[in-house]
Amino acid sequence: MAACRVVAARPALDPGGTITATAVRTGCDDESLLRLRIREAGPGPDRTLGSDSRVLVNGRVTVRLRCSPAPRRYYVTAMDFEGRPAMSRSVVLSCGYGPGSGSDASAAEAAVVRLTNQARAGRGCRPLLHDRRLHRAAERHSADMAARGYFDHTGRDGRSGGDRIRAAGFAPLRGWGENIAVGPHSAAQVVRGWLDSPGHRRNIMDCSYTHIGVGQHPRGPHWTQTFASH
Repeated sequence: MAACRVVAARPALDPGGTITATAVRTGCDDESLLRLRIREAGPGPDRTLGSDSRVLVNGRVTVRLRCSPAPRRYYVTAMDFEGRPAMSRSVVLSCGYGPGSGSDASAAEAAVVRLTNQARAGRGCRPLLHDRRLHRAAERHSADMAARGYFDHTGRDGRSGGDRIRAAGFAPLRGWGENIAVGPHSAAQVVRGWLDSPGHRRNIMDCSYTHIGVGQHPRGPHWTQTFASH
C-alpha cells in the first residue's frame, strides 16, 4: 500500500468567480482529522481566509470563497492529526467583477471579464473594471454583426470601436482596444482563442487599459471585448 500522505492543491478560480481550495489524504489506513486552510500571502503576516476540517481515512476537504476584484496571492495549507503537513504553490487570482460594478452582463460575459483579469494578473497588470457603457458598446456590436451577417471591427455604419465607445458615453477616452470572435461557445474557449492570437493577446495584456466591457450574441455566437482608459 502507498505511504499515507496529505496533498494540498493550488487554489483555482472557476468561471463563476469562486475560488476552490482542496486538500487530499491518501494511502492511509487510520482515521484522522484533516484540516485545510486557504491563505492570502501579503507584505505583512499571511491571513487565513477560510478553513474546514473532516475526520476521514482517505478523502478530501474543500473550501470555497468568492474571489476579490483586486489580484491577491493565495495558497493552501493542510495537516492531519498525525502531523503530516502539506502546502500548495501560491497563485495570483482576481475576478475584477463583482457587486457594485453596475453591470447588466450575462454570466458568460462576466466570466470573460474574470478570465481576462486572471490572465493579466500573471503580467502584473491591475484588474480591469467592468463598465456598463463599454458593455453596451460591445453588446450592440455583437448584435449588429449577428443580425447583418458580417465579422469586422468596422460596423456597417462605418463606425469604429472608438466611435461606439464614445457614443455609449465613456468619456474622456484616452485609449481603447477591441477583440472580436465568432464561434466559441464558452467564456473559456473565447478567452483562450484570444490569448493564442498575438494581436488579441496584446490588447488583453495592455496594462494601460483600466476598463472593460464584453458583449455576446447567441447567434454564432458573436463576441466583442472592449477595452478603454480615461
